[in-house]
Amino acid sequence: MESLNINGKTLRLTIQRKPIRNLILRLKSPDELLVSAPYACSNAEVLRFIETKRSWIAAHAEKLARQQTRQAEAAAAGKIMVYGKPVQLQWVIGRGKARLLPDRLVLYGPDTQPETKQRAFDQFAKNSLEAEVERLRPRWDQVVTDYHLALPSIHYRRMTSRWGSCIPAKSKITLNLKLVHYPLACVDSVLWHEYAHLIVPNHSQRFYSVILHHMPDYEVRKALLNGDL
Repeated sequence: MESLNINGKTLRLTIQRKPIRNLILRLKSPDELLVSAPYACSNAEVLRFIETKRSWIAAHAEKLARQQTRQAEAAAAGKIMVYGKPVQLQWVIGRGKARLLPDRLVLYGPDTQPETKQRAFDQFAKNSLEAEVERLRPRWDQVVTDYHLALPSIHYRRMTSRWGSCIPAKSKITLNLKLVHYPLACVDSVLWHEYAHLIVPNHSQRFYSVILHHMPDYEVRKALLNGDL
């Protein structure tokens, strides 16, 4: 692992060689940069590529740092992030429908046990994500329809190591309930990533070409999710 200086800030640099044609740059955290490069690409070529992206790296490292700071401040204040915004979590003993207000999320349950609260939050996350995805999916439905592919069923559950998954043979997509904590632009990027697997069922260069063709700022959106599973 090497390091580089971007606007006075030191970033750790990791270069991974893969069977791809183009260089792909990604911020794993505000101080760690990952570059995927073709096997034939030299380190000197990678560094020249990074030089052309200095402004992008600096801007998005700062953006990612702000996102992480907001999350830490929200946690310290007893708040949670819902679609990228900090809100107070209000727990009410009794029966009622979860309500997301501008400054707080109101959840209901029969007691204050941690598992009861987790179930209530997960149900809110599922219902809320379902509603948002129904609004987002028509764009991606049209793309897969243009490829003469079946529209997918979309499912939701709490996942520990990925934001989503796709089984192309079954036209089935599963999304992580934790996405409810992140901006809708991030939710949309994960949704599109899984839709794209219906078209290209691997992570080849063609897959990323399809991704970027329909979502040019995909890497920017993805950066907001890095390191937070």
